[in-house]
Amino acid sequence: MTGMKDLQGSPLRMPAAVRMTRWPLMGWIALVCIGTLILLSVKDLQFIPLLFFGGLMLLHASLLWHSETLTNKRPWLYFLVQALLINGAAYLVPDGSPVFLVALNPVMIGQSVAVYRKKRYIIVTFVVYYLMFSCTAAYIGDAHLLALLLPLYLLMTLVVMATTQLAIRQLQAQRRTQSFLAELEIAHLRVEELTISNERQRMARDLHDTLAQGLAGLIMQLEAVDAHLSADNPRRAQEIVHQSMERARRTMAEARQVIDNLRAISASHADFVQILNEEIERYRQESGIRVHIELDPPNPLSKLLTEHCLHIVRECLANVSKHTQADQVWILMKRAGSAIRLEIRDDGQGFDPAQIGKQPGHYGLLGIQERVRIIGGSFEVQSDSKGTMIRIQVPLGKGEANEA
Repeated sequence: MTGMKDLQGSPLRMPAAVRMTRWPLMGWIALVCIGTLILLSVKDLQFIPLLFFGGLMLLHASLLWHSETLTNKRPWLYFLVQALLINGAAYLVPDGSPVFLVALNPVMIGQSVAVYRKKRYIIVTFVVYYLMFSCTAAYIGDAHLLALLLPLYLLMTLVVMATTQLAIRQLQAQRRTQSFLAELEIAHLRVEELTISNERQRMARDLHDTLAQGLAGLIMQLEAVDAHLSADNPRRAQEIVHQSMERARRTMAEARQVIDNLRAISASHADFVQILNEEIERYRQESGIRVHIELDPPNPLSKLLTEHCLHIVRECLANVSKHTQADQVWILMKRAGSAIRLEIRDDGQGFDPAQIGKQPGHYGLLGIQERVRIIGGSFEVQSDSKGTMIRIQVPLGKGEANEA
């Protein structure tokens, strides 16, 4: 017979519940035996029956102690043998049998509640024990004794069955709690891993958007200085050197902000259009690429959108100057219903969008994708021999969406 099942689907057999109550049951059997012997009159004490009685009780207690093994395959045989031991022992001490039968038979019926999953097996066990109890009580006593013992027997059986069911439910609740705690610990470890992973990605984006871009710009400016010096144009070279010094200072300031876990935009009310125009003007001077802008974002823009949109535009412009050999760039940012549409387009040589994130050392577009994901937007890239266009659409927050 299969045992009851807990929430994990594993068998919840009687020994799991009885294991916690084996010592109390041993004490109960000892008390029952002592009470039975007290009811016996001194003149009726006989050594041989008492010896057999003690042997049967020791065997009954031993089977109960090892019930975890005995009920694995043939529990019906275990209950049948226990019934024969209890009723056989009652025949040996007829004067003490009333207490003996009423005290021990319900315990075995209570065990059947924990062993069997199907109610019909519990009912069969109850009927078998009840019939054997009735036969033993009728043989030993008279009809009046049987009528007196029957209600007490039924009451004791109900109490033991209810107590057993309560113990099983407590055991199930304990296992459920342990399972939840284990799942909670796994979830906690998972969240910790994701937190560490997200933090590493954030640091990678910030380092790329500050140090990497700053150094790349400095290299381009130094190359321009070298070219002007070679062309005997020291005045222009000196101008670019001053621009490089300014860019180095700005890169250092941004790097310090990253180290201090700060952002480039520290004020929540920062003017996005003003900051972006300043960025574009510096970009024009450093790269020589013409930039056409059409900006009409909601004002004010949230700190989160301001920060990420600025980083996205910076990264796109840096990619244009480093990889596309473009002459012009178009930047469009407009409100589209309850969202912002941001487009950056150039007329340079294109690339294969399928290679995004697959080439070592090229993480700019991958960082843009991550930023778009953080602000809950959509990301689209179109690229061919005539140029590249990046289209981003980001939903506005409630406060921003209400701004007209």
